[in-house]
Amino acid sequence: MKRHTINVIMLFALLLLPAAALAQTVAEPNDPQFSEEWSLKLIGTACAWQHTTGSPDVTVAVVDSGVDLKHPDLVGRLRDDGFDFVDGDDDPSDENGHGTNVIGIIAATLNNGEGVVGAAPGVMILPVRVMNAKGYGSDRSIARGVRYAADKGAKVINLSLGATLTIGADTESQQVSEAIRYAQSKGALIVVAAGNDFVPLPNAIVGDNPDVLIVAATDEDDRKADFSNSGPWISVTAPGVHILSTMPTYEVFLTSDAVPDDERFQQNYDYMSGTSQATPFVSALGGLLFSEHPDWDASQVAQEIKNYAADISKQNRQLTAKGWLGSGRIDACQSLGGPIEPVGPTAQPAGPLSPAVVPRSNDARIIVGVLACGGLLLLALLLFALLRASRRRRVPVAPAPSSVARPSTIPVAPAQIPTAAPQPGAWGMLNVIGGASQARSYPLVGAETLIGRGDDCGVLLLGDATVSRRHALVRNNGGMVTVEDAGSSHGTYLRGHPLGAPAPVQRGDVIQVGQTLLRFE
Repeated sequence: MKRHTINVIMLFALLLLPAAALAQTVAEPNDPQFSEEWSLKLIGTACAWQHTTGSPDVTVAVVDSGVDLKHPDLVGRLRDDGFDFVDGDDDPSDENGHGTNVIGIIAATLNNGEGVVGAAPGVMILPVRVMNAKGYGSDRSIARGVRYAADKGAKVINLSLGATLTIGADTESQQVSEAIRYAQSKGALIVVAAGNDFVPLPNAIVGDNPDVLIVAATDEDDRKADFSNSGPWISVTAPGVHILSTMPTYEVFLTSDAVPDDERFQQNYDYMSGTSQATPFVSALGGLLFSEHPDWDASQVAQEIKNYAADISKQNRQLTAKGWLGSGRIDACQSLGGPIEPVGPTAQPAGPLSPAVVPRSNDARIIVGVLACGGLLLLALLLFALLRASRRRRVPVAPAPSSVARPSTIPVAPAQIPTAAPQPGAWGMLNVIGGASQARSYPLVGAETLIGRGDDCGVLLLGDATVSRRHALVRNNGGMVTVEDAGSSHGTYLRGHPLGAPAPVQRGDVIQVGQTLLRFE
């Protein structure tokens, strides 16, 4: 019986050799922090890289705060003809940090034994600086940057910037929207962040332009990120929570003492969250598609991205029912044609397809499927042979190892703080109605109440990293209640408008502090 078992195993192995020859295994990158890039696994980049990692003939322009030109994970991916529209020179060095982070998500170098990997590590990046050290840029600078990128032949232009209409901007930005149309006329695919104001309001830089890909952010479970804007103008979603990427190797605004300790980022590499981080994943996928199909135009690439997006309706029933999250979460694997290799220990599983999408045929996959069926049949024969052998000699079977849950890369929020008990002398309440902070009602007592994360704050907001230690101040002078920003790094908003001076508050008004919404009652 032993001889028969060995013969069956040998036959099984011989018949599977052709399948092994067809498989194109993508080895685990040697970049040490690749394992922390959950987003790449979710969108299926290992599978997409079987088709292409990107062509150096394809340029993705990042119109942002610039880039660390000497970052070891980026230096080989940067074109040398970038420009700075803030200072008006040809040195687009990053003084903020945001641009370097966005660029790393797209094109950090693959297999260089350094840091992280970008989603399209073979494309080239054109860095265009339009935002200053504090992360602000004029419409004129942004518009000039977009036109410059188009004239330099960028196939994709990434805009992880803008302002939410009626919150950060009173009107649409005609200068920028006209520049976007100019770039589209030159053949560029434009990818724009939806915004981080929690609301169903559009980005003011887009205007009435259905050909722009507008990106909302989702988390590791494909749920819309709390901070992400949504709406019928969203094209697709992409990972945007706790995204690891490059940061400047020198001190910039976001890594300096100008930012509170608990909001300060690390040099070299760090995590960021936002639709700014979701957008470059879509730009990277656009770069991969242009690399694989150099004869395609921007509309074909955009349609492929939307057609093969993963269905995330179960995780976001209300929003998807309204059509507020576009086609779903991008799927690089399916957009590039699906897996070439059979599913195995090193294969990247494809995300679910939209019900309206029919998978494309592939001769290699048919052959592998036939061989796999044969393999299953032989496996059944092997098990039958082993079963017969066990009748003669029973061997104790070791218990299967217990499963070990992989720890989430997303920090777990602290336990919810119970609602504060009513206090004598309270003249009002602030109720958390949305955002990252725990739900709670805060009684307002005395003439002044600080809102923030410091121990001296009467309204202590935990769980929202964008709230400063002393973020906002509510005053009651006996005849009027006012709110003002207390020098925060992310600003304070009343009824959707940024506060530049103390403003009166009425019952029912909503105050935004960082990414937390508070209603005054």
